[in-house]
Amino acid sequence: MTDGSDRILRAAALGFAGATGYSSVVAIREDLPGEPLGIRIPLSVSTGLLIGWGAGVAAPWPMPVVALVAAARTGRDGTARPALLCLGIGVAGIVGILIEPNTYNAKLWTPATRRAVIAHVASCASLVGTGIWRLRHSRKLAAR
Repeated sequence: MTDGSDRILRAAALGFAGATGYSSVVAIREDLPGEPLGIRIPLSVSTGLLIGWGAGVAAPWPMPVVALVAAARTGRDGTARPALLCLGIGVAGIVGILIEPNTYNAKLWTPATRRAVIAHVASCASLVGTGIWRLRHSRKLAAR
């Protein structure tokens, strides 16, 4: 049975995917490689994004894909897994942006980089919030 909480979780996953797409374009244009905890790989930003490494302001592409698939399954499989998965991806996205050295060089940010960081954090926070809300909502429905 689908309800409003299903649609909200799907919207949050779609927002995360859109923010990741925008952030990926910004990362390529601004040459912002992914360097989590200072770990660098000897690849261009676009190649790093293509192989799923991510970039300085963009989540790796498998994260939004998994979030979209999980959100699409919400209500169909009757478990809390899709909501938990979206919640976990949102937390991982927030941790990911916090461990990027680029995040701490705000003085060097262009307006596009600033928008990408804000979009990333906001969409990850939305996944976390809607994941929690969906879990609570599904428990209330199960208790009835």
